[in-house]
Amino acid sequence: MNPETVVTVEPEQGRDSHENDRAKRRAIVVADAGWYTTADLFSAIPADRGSTLLLSCIDYRNAIRRGVPPWRFRRPLEQIGPSLRRLELVLPSGWMKSYPKIGMRPIARAVRAWREEHAADLELTLVVTYPHYLYLYQMLEVDRLIYLNIDDYSLYWPKHAKIIENLEREIVAKADLTVCVSRSRRELLRDRNPAFAERIEHHPHGLPAARAGFVSTDRPAELPLDLSQIPRPVLGFVGSLEDRLDWRLLDRLACELPHASIVLIGDRPRTDRIEERWIEDVRKLETRPNVRFLGRRANDQIARYIQAFDICLIPYRVDHPFNLACCPTKIIDYMGTGRPIVSTALPECLLYREYFDVADDADAFIAAARSILESGSDDGRGIARAEHARANTCEKVVERLLDRLKAIEEKSTDDRPRTESR
Repeated sequence: MNPETVVTVEPEQGRDSHENDRAKRRAIVVADAGWYTTADLFSAIPADRGSTLLLSCIDYRNAIRRGVPPWRFRRPLEQIGPSLRRLELVLPSGWMKSYPKIGMRPIARAVRAWREEHAADLELTLVVTYPHYLYLYQMLEVDRLIYLNIDDYSLYWPKHAKIIENLEREIVAKADLTVCVSRSRRELLRDRNPAFAERIEHHPHGLPAARAGFVSTDRPAELPLDLSQIPRPVLGFVGSLEDRLDWRLLDRLACELPHASIVLIGDRPRTDRIEERWIEDVRKLETRPNVRFLGRRANDQIARYIQAFDICLIPYRVDHPFNLACCPTKIIDYMGTGRPIVSTALPECLLYREYFDVADDADAFIAAARSILESGSDDGRGIARAEHARANTCEKVVERLLDRLKAIEEKSTDDRPRTESR
């Protein structure tokens, strides 16, 4: 295995000690699990490791945009597993960025109520996914803190970049474990917080259970009904169709492989009003006869489409700041089906060169796709991809995180800097 590839299956260090680790159950609160990868990961916590609450927090504006009327803003606690519950909180707009000390209060009350009823005798482990949840941490009696970093959050709120950086520095200092889904973010946070570098780790996204049951073969599966009339080979992408994609690369791919069908699954970009350069590139791509915008598909159907692709595409721009900081979820989703993959040279994708083709430029991207097609859509690495994915399911990733937390806990003198306002 490439030594740069971070995710591996860790050997058991003695069965008895592992069983002792599992004996400790925690009260685990995830704030928040609004992003599906976070929900997938922490939904996989087994009942013997903890009683888990997944919080989903949205503001009034987004709730109404989703079609939730005001009289349904108060949602009951929902049980979705033996020791797994979910609660959606609808809060005033601006609660996170502008008034977090006030906005976090209803979240803290909800956590206390859940814990009193369902996990009163368990130590509280708080998982936070945004730096602003530092204020929630300060309102609760937290025994252990995990900071899950999914993106460079300063890109979400560029006007507040310095505030976010300061909050993030403080929450990394307080966390028992900081988990970065991308290696570039791990390196950045270690550079910014050298005193806590040993507690900042890289754990990429896991494969959800719903996508872990496919058997890898050297041939693509039968096309779903809505694609059954398009000619093979099919080169497919699943994800957000936005400025992060290299639309010019896709256009060139469609032109140089005219016998192939390019299928894009995701919400179609609005091209009627937005006047940006990338929208012009989308309009141009729309005119190609071998390109099909399929639209959004349900999450539980995605694996069927991926498994039917002759080649899975990760055509992200290598100059886009979001792409440089991210761990694309499609890496593990694609590998779970074993199908061949061609990617641009994103930092995270470079870690997986032994599993799929990572192209340094447009010429190499097209050459890699052409080579796979000439080999009958089998690059000889399908089994290795599927085995890697099965070794890194959400269940296994979250077990590793809990095991790491336990190991850190046993070594720690609990000297984290804490506030006195708890």
